[in-house]
Amino acid sequence: MLRSPLAPPARPLRLYTHATVHTADAEGRAVLEEGAVAAWGGQLLWVGDARDARDEVARALGELEEAGLCDAGATLAAAEWTRCDGEHLAPGFIDAHVHLGLYPEGFVGEPKDLNELTSPLTPQLRALDGVWPGDVAFAKARAAGVTAVCVLPGSANVVGGVGVALRTVGSDVERMVLREPACLKVAFGYNVKHNHGGKGRAPLTRMAIADMMRGAFEGALAYEAKRLHDPEHPRDRAKEHLLLALRRELPVRAHASRADDILTAVRLAREFGLRLVIEHGYEAVEVLEQLKAARASVVYGPAFRTCGHSEDLHFSFAHAQRLMEAGLLVAQMTDHPIVPVQYLPLQAGLCVREGLDPAAALRLVTANAAEVLGLEGRVGRLRAGLDADFVRLSGPPLEVATRALGVYVEGARVV
Repeated sequence: MLRSPLAPPARPLRLYTHATVHTADAEGRAVLEEGAVAAWGGQLLWVGDARDARDEVARALGELEEAGLCDAGATLAAAEWTRCDGEHLAPGFIDAHVHLGLYPEGFVGEPKDLNELTSPLTPQLRALDGVWPGDVAFAKARAAGVTAVCVLPGSANVVGGVGVALRTVGSDVERMVLREPACLKVAFGYNVKHNHGGKGRAPLTRMAIADMMRGAFEGALAYEAKRLHDPEHPRDRAKEHLLLALRRELPVRAHASRADDILTAVRLAREFGLRLVIEHGYEAVEVLEQLKAARASVVYGPAFRTCGHSEDLHFSFAHAQRLMEAGLLVAQMTDHPIVPVQYLPLQAGLCVREGLDPAAALRLVTANAAEVLGLEGRVGRLRAGLDADFVRLSGPPLEVATRALGVYVEGARVV
């Protein structure tokens, strides 16, 4: 049963029929050759075969009428039907790791809001407070069918702060929010060493990065004990964010490219009982057993680039398939602005060139990304009850010649 629509009045019932529908659903039919999608009240009312559309939509509306949510006959009579012959429909693409709005395009020489370099430990910071929706990259994302992103603080700090999952539509960042906080961002390796140790302050080594991270989590546990003993103990926003991770209410998104850094992240996750997501993970294929034992996920990439430094030497579009075959939950990222966000589906398409099944590749930038972000009950697939975030395409979703013909968020056309 669908939720009652929140926006008065409810949007009209809209049906898009006779398209190739890519559901991104691993449990049901991945592709409907002559498919149809019905959107009503901001959500997907029904998804299935076009020949069944009228009867099945009438049935679904009947259930809503019984719940007092609509007049089934009037709603069906006023429905807008659009034939999409030759088109493809897919869920809105989701980029699980970007810096949109924190590192806006243009403005050369102007300080960005990506990294707070005054301290290596800044868990209190919220990406929400730095995102500028006026960044032109949001419009570029929408035009390519990217309807949701997770904006993270940068990787210069041992603990950088908390990320936010956003829709790519809007001018008020709070109204764009899908989940906030979405995760705790931590980092290992070169970026931290370069931005702090390289400037003559701690941490200088990988040993110090791990020690500093342990100290931060231990300090949060000590703070919790004091608060339990004395409820009047002053509140500490930094430690409160760390406690959300320690309670497993937030995943810990760990920037780690090299195998040794990935294993350090696994070690710390084991010590503190954290929900671990490896970011970048270029050498994750070397430690599959350990990642599987840790029940870690991987947000892989960006791989559409040249090597920036020694940690980037071993990325490959073939790795996504190996990680998925090992049973790991895998999504892809552009790390915008490292790779422009509008090329997210092209990255997934290059995984197909390396042997990954197209339906599985689509899930890297739809259903799997939604699951990493804890949004699988709202976005990422074409399934009744989820938000009506979808894209009408000129061809298969991940092919280089394919263009977005229409982009819809909660059923409303935004491109």
